[in-house]
Amino acid sequence: MLNAVSMQLEARYPLRQLAVWLALISLACAFAHSGSAEAGGSSSSDVVWETIAVKTADDVVSALALGGEGRVAVGDTRGVQIGAASGRWRRVALRGAVEDLEFFDDGANVEPALLAATTLGFYRVELDGRVESISPGPGPDAGLVARTATAPALVAVATAAGAFLSTDAEHWQRLSGAVPSGSASAIALRERADHVECWVAIEGELWRSEIRVANGVLELDPPVRVTIPFASGRRTPVDIALDIGGADIAIVFDTALVVRWKSDEPWELLRPTLPPGASARRLAAALGRGWLATDRGLLDARDLRGPWRRAFGSAGSSAVQDLATREDALYAATANGLVVARSGSSGSNRALLAPILTIDASEPDISSVHRAALRYLDLQPDRIATLRRGVARRGWLPIVAIRGIAERYRGRGSDYDEAYISGGLRELHDSDRDHSRDLELQLTFSWDLGDIAYHPEAIDVSHEAREIIELRDDVLDEITQLYFERRLVLAEIASLAEPASSGVLQLRAAQLAAGIDAWTGGWFNSRISPPTP
Repeated sequence: MLNAVSMQLEARYPLRQLAVWLALISLACAFAHSGSAEAGGSSSSDVVWETIAVKTADDVVSALALGGEGRVAVGDTRGVQIGAASGRWRRVALRGAVEDLEFFDDGANVEPALLAATTLGFYRVELDGRVESISPGPGPDAGLVARTATAPALVAVATAAGAFLSTDAEHWQRLSGAVPSGSASAIALRERADHVECWVAIEGELWRSEIRVANGVLELDPPVRVTIPFASGRRTPVDIALDIGGADIAIVFDTALVVRWKSDEPWELLRPTLPPGASARRLAAALGRGWLATDRGLLDARDLRGPWRRAFGSAGSSAVQDLATREDALYAATANGLVVARSGSSGSNRALLAPILTIDASEPDISSVHRAALRYLDLQPDRIATLRRGVARRGWLPIVAIRGIAERYRGRGSDYDEAYISGGLRELHDSDRDHSRDLELQLTFSWDLGDIAYHPEAIDVSHEAREIIELRDDVLDEITQLYFERRLVLAEIASLAEPASSGVLQLRAAQLAAGIDAWTGGWFNSRISPPTP
């Protein structure tokens, strides 16, 4: 339904207004099924979003992990913080930016440890703050861990030197056999009745192995290569999700999902509609739907086949680095901090929607912001129209050629002679000089009448038009996200019972306003008033 509406809008309205209508349609769709739980699951309006205050570097959370007793760990560019969502946090400094986190309980310690993969190494962090640098294998590549996965008394890591397994995070065993030792990009574990399945993507290929643990000793069956007909060997998987959304396994690529619904069924290629220029990063299931993290926002869908749409709240427009789930919540590590989605009444979201759609008279509407940005960036549609008109008229214009010739001549001559006059010999000498100047000017007009029917440079104009349209769409999409996210923040400020607690939200609103102001060349801030609780 949404695709059909989008096609009609594209045909009837200018491109600069398309992003506005799509944003309004997305907001309307988010609340269209608020009372239809019996008709097939909950909708985004049944989810309540909450921001957890975590003091991280630049407010960016790059990785997260969930442990027992409500424990949460988040990573950033300086290290990790461990604590409860509603309690105090303990910061542990690490070398390098954190890329992945996982709690691991080997059964030998009272409390589980935190395994942290950074850009400069792999670390075991105890909950009391002790840090131990560990490496799954020899060589520097083995210490570069991209992803970790855990099962009871088993941990698996995907590194730049291949996949490694361990029962205690101290003694490691390589997943060998026919498996190449190249860079592994994703790994996942799944418990079975008598074994654990290990799925790993190495050098764009998918491998599966069965693992058994007996008295702390690993027994590995020979790995089997699993052929993905749509993408194997051509692109690098970024995530592997098992038993998700009714599917046996889902392989996440940057712009596509390759899903196998049952172990004996063929693979299916799914292409979710992502934000312009977005790349998928993580896939998870919680609260009765699937969640797809991208670097342009969080998407949700009731089914893996879609339709996928932006999640309500700031997570829908922020870069999402990682996802973690509990039975009653979804945790998302975003570029704006740690956010949590929980099941709840749609009333709170509806209360926020009214001030979002009711624009203050002192605030410019989204269309005015779009026009100001396009005017500042010189991306207005009449630019291409002017180029096309110029090319169409160019065939009637003559090719003018001007040629000038200047000539200058100088000459000198001498004559000598002898004569006998009056009894004496006389020598005669005669000389002469002359010069001349000539100037010629030619003016030529010529026409190529074939250019009147189709000028060769029309192809260049068409190419330029496509690039400008793509750039304009990206700009409008970015501004639309900033604009409506700011409206969400302002609505949340207005709904607070205690004005003194809105300091962080006001800073966020100012940050979003600064982003819009940069796109409009200072126009936006000159037309708004600072948020007041």
